[in-house]
Amino acid sequence: MLGALEVRLHKQRINLGGAKPKAVLAALLVHPRLVVPLQSLIAAVWESPPRSAAALVHTHISSLRRALAPLAAAGESSLVLTSHPGYQLCVDRDDNDLEAFEELSTTAQVAEQAGDHDRARVHYERAVRLWRGAPLDGVEAPIARQYSTLLEGKRLTAEHGLARTQITLGCYDEAASRLTSLTAMYPLRDEPRALLMQALYFGGRRSEALAVYRDYRDHLVVELGVEPTGQLRELHERVLHGDLSPPRQPEVKLSARPEQPEPMLVAPNQLPPDLADFTGRAEQLTQVMRIVERASTGAAAPTVVITGFGGTGKSALAVHAAHVLRSTHPDGALFVDMRGNTAPTEVLARFLRALGVAGGDIPAAEDQRVELFRMRTSGRRLVIVLDNVRGEQQVRALLPGDSGCIVLITSRSRLTGLAGAEHVEVERFTAEQSMAMLAAIVGNDRITSAPPAAVEIVELCGGVPLAIRAAGAKLLARPHWPLRSLANRLANEQRRLDELSAGDLTIRSSLRVNYDELSEPQRRAYHLLALLDFPDFGAWVAAPLLRISLDDAEDVVERLVDLRFAEVAGADPLGRVRYRFHDLVQLYGAEQALLHEPPDRITEALGRLAGTWTGLVKAGELRLPLTPSGTAADVDERLTVEVAADPIGWLEAETAALVRTVERAAELGATRLTVELIAVLLASAFAARSAFDSPQRTLDVALNAARSSGDRKTEARLLTGLGQLYYQRDDFGPALDYAGQAAEKAQLISDHATAAVALVTVGTIQRDRGLFDVARRTLEAAAVAGEQAGDLGTLAASSYGIGAICRDTGDFTASSVALGRSAELHRQLDDPRGEAIALRGLSQLHRARGEFVEAFDLSVLAHAMLDRIGAPLGAAYALQSKVKAQIRLGRFEDALGTLDSCLAVCERYKDRFGVALVSRTQGEVMLASGDRPGARARLLVALTRWKELELPLWQARTLRDLAAVEPDPARGEALWTQARATFRSIGSREERELARLTPAAWFRHVTACSA
Repeated sequence: MLGALEVRLHKQRINLGGAKPKAVLAALLVHPRLVVPLQSLIAAVWESPPRSAAALVHTHISSLRRALAPLAAAGESSLVLTSHPGYQLCVDRDDNDLEAFEELSTTAQVAEQAGDHDRARVHYERAVRLWRGAPLDGVEAPIARQYSTLLEGKRLTAEHGLARTQITLGCYDEAASRLTSLTAMYPLRDEPRALLMQALYFGGRRSEALAVYRDYRDHLVVELGVEPTGQLRELHERVLHGDLSPPRQPEVKLSARPEQPEPMLVAPNQLPPDLADFTGRAEQLTQVMRIVERASTGAAAPTVVITGFGGTGKSALAVHAAHVLRSTHPDGALFVDMRGNTAPTEVLARFLRALGVAGGDIPAAEDQRVELFRMRTSGRRLVIVLDNVRGEQQVRALLPGDSGCIVLITSRSRLTGLAGAEHVEVERFTAEQSMAMLAAIVGNDRITSAPPAAVEIVELCGGVPLAIRAAGAKLLARPHWPLRSLANRLANEQRRLDELSAGDLTIRSSLRVNYDELSEPQRRAYHLLALLDFPDFGAWVAAPLLRISLDDAEDVVERLVDLRFAEVAGADPLGRVRYRFHDLVQLYGAEQALLHEPPDRITEALGRLAGTWTGLVKAGELRLPLTPSGTAADVDERLTVEVAADPIGWLEAETAALVRTVERAAELGATRLTVELIAVLLASAFAARSAFDSPQRTLDVALNAARSSGDRKTEARLLTGLGQLYYQRDDFGPALDYAGQAAEKAQLISDHATAAVALVTVGTIQRDRGLFDVARRTLEAAAVAGEQAGDLGTLAASSYGIGAICRDTGDFTASSVALGRSAELHRQLDDPRGEAIALRGLSQLHRARGEFVEAFDLSVLAHAMLDRIGAPLGAAYALQSKVKAQIRLGRFEDALGTLDSCLAVCERYKDRFGVALVSRTQGEVMLASGDRPGARARLLVALTRWKELELPLWQARTLRDLAAVEPDPARGEALWTQARATFRSIGSREERELARLTPAAWFRHVTACSA
């Protein structure tokens, strides 16, 4: 195996046949004298097994039996035996180069540790000489890829040992020669480089030692962009300063070692049977083997903690790994299931009896049992599996003191208190792994008969091997079922946990183990969080739900993580940890909540959460004129400070959970909470940022709740919010419809505050569409309603709209008064965002008058105010206005770069109006600088956007500029005529400004103004 796979008899090579028989032989050789299940052989030979894989394995076994017949001992029919559920290769240790190598390596390591370096060198040399090339060379199968890295690691460990003993014995040149070849074979390994540096330095070749480090460092930096490890850098410093001392041989020789303990009388095997269909854990298995190999030269027993969510196959991996390790640890295998409260004293008694200690000789005291256990395991090569461990205290007494043993621990907790233990995380299966496992259980034929249903089944099992095994067992028990039947049954969330049960394979029982460990507050948190079914959540949510402090809430949620109920989903924009539940864990928690949480307690908890949401949204100071109807609860100051510091980031993190709270409150019958929460959403979370996806489902929930309760005032407020929402999305048709309904309903019940907000939205849309006369009347009505309600916010908004209409129609005096009033009202409200927007409006007015310096200064001021309060979208609009003033002043420096940044902001916030506006401004910059082709390209983009938004005034303004850069004069004249016709029908000031101009004259005018 340590080279090309071959079998020899009296130095004559035996013909093994083709590649597949060799792969089968390799799979048997890595587990000598152990039964290898048929399914494991299939997985070892094929990545994607054919339907006839089982039959082919039988054929290859027959071929091997014939080939190996000359090697069978007298009286034996074959070296390959049939043994359920697979086959067994009966090969002696002395006849297998891998086992011979491992025995020589182990003897060498023991001698080296004891200080007998002469003996260690001899055995290392004999071990290394067994290698003939790359391991399993010529075997093109998964088994070769799985084990070649592991075997190469063992080879490298022996080579390192040989080099160490040569250096210790003063054979520096010999060591350097060997290590030079080794570093060429393994160019990215630190240890052979370190040993080569030592051999050269101690051999008087200090400059060569330094060159080895220098060349290695250059290679790492160039190839990988990393520096050598700290240990290698430290060695380099010592070589550089000449303070490295050669190792001295200890005076203690092998003969001086303490007496070996008495030989084992038995080699127990308590392992459960290996799974015939073990699959999907090749990476984790390799990780375990590497840990064992890496730790095998240490003084303590290698301890591997395999952790993961319940049902992910931790025990299956540990048992399979233990079976694999039996080939290198022949002195026995101990196994215990620590589920429940199994005491270490009881386990020690079981292990001692398995190790041949008579019951009467087992001491009563635990410390004496520990001492005897460590004596009986000393000097032995055992595999010990401690399954389903709950805590470190359960296993400390069960750890042997000898490095020849291996301890595999499985636990849902990470057991970080076990010093020296290494951890292997078992994640849920990928879709491919899940499908492979289901196929291994029910057969490929059944999977290929209904691929879509099979995909749905594994998706609904959520990548949990236990769930897949239960589903597979159910299908095996019902061979007449089509896969679609099970898929449909699993799709029902209320029945999914019932369906994932077959015999003793149940998801519920797996989850129940850790559920029983939860304290009362932890259970309540699990119940309520699972019932809410957030996409993800912050730990703070548990505080209002349970009426506990933020610190206690974090402790509760982290305990859910420790017990594998919750998992870390990542970090939000504020750097806080977000959590989530796996689908099956959420279903189990919601099921337990409905069993154990009274409805009134659920409603009370939701009420506290709703009040906290309201308080936090208000803390973000992102309200529009519509005020939320919810009542804010007392909120921890740390949360409000966090929200106020970064309102946008907080909303990005929390909106999905807030929306889900609305939906769940409605589903659970808490109508009042639903209405309050949706009012909070409409007033802030969605409307204050232009990043929308699909709020309609949430809004429908809220409207239905308001209508079913007969609350006309709330219905009007929600319709108003919907109008604002769709306006922010630049969906002007639905926005006008919702806001119009809201205004009508609010006026019928004399709700002046809501009517004012709704009318502002209606008037603003009418203004954007160029309906100036009707828009002005609507905004004036909004101002009247705002005065009746005493709402300065709507007065400011209506004044802004009227000022913009007056500017666009050429009444500059009235525009200045209205826009100035809007800015002053926003100042009285201490609303810097609104004030800055009004100042931008005044900047546009000055630009329309030809007062470009004043326009520039006001836009700079507006940008500074918006940037200071963290309003990136508003700041982008202010920058666009600044660039417009710049080009009229003939200052083009970085104008396009500034607009590129504005465009990026508008695109990030999904602001379609802003994208069209900035694209048009880019075209204007190019037009003013004389770049006709560039201007035409950007203006055409803008025109397309304006048409999508159905805004004729803005289309006309873009057509006017396009006419000036159109290369076809006739086409340019047609565009010019179309633009003027639109200006005339709308009644905008541009019709008067263009009365005596042509496209060519407009081009000269723009370029002259910018000169």
